[in-house]
Amino acid sequence: MILRLLIVIAFIVTGCSRDNSVETSPITLTKDHACKICGMISVEYPGPKAQIQYKKGESETFCGTPHMFMAYLHPERPRNISAMYVHDKGKADWDHPKNEWIDAKTAYYVFGGDKKGPMGEPLVPFSELEEAETYVRDHKGGIIRFNEVTMDMLTPKRHELPKTR
Repeated sequence: MILRLLIVIAFIVTGCSRDNSVETSPITLTKDHACKICGMISVEYPGPKAQIQYKKGESETFCGTPHMFMAYLHPERPRNISAMYVHDKGKADWDHPKNEWIDAKTAYYVFGGDKKGPMGEPLVPFSELEEAETYVRDHKGGIIRFNEVTMDMLTPKRHELPKTR
């Protein structure tokens, strides 16, 4: 009897611990994709867009990188994120980005520059540090990494750049 119970428990634990993740890749944004935070149609506005993919295949899209970070940094965000993507502005057109997606967690972000996105000042992502540095020379700002972005930076009364570089 105890052996049967242990077998049943092992079966349940094994079944529950399986990772039922769906392989994710960035989706192509269309007029059907509204920003999860503000509801704006993402492709109708300039600047870098973002998306979060979840382990069961769902996704959320954002009209700009600040909104993606608001969703990600929120204390009650879903914990089943499988991937996050942002437009690589070293390769994407500012006004009409297409499918130049990169991993949001490995990107270099320019914060505090003079370019505006749909909701004000974006965090401009780049896959290459040299491209981010060129952007800073042309448009001001400073370079930060994914884990340096704070919720405080996403509000209208922003604080200065972290002193990391």
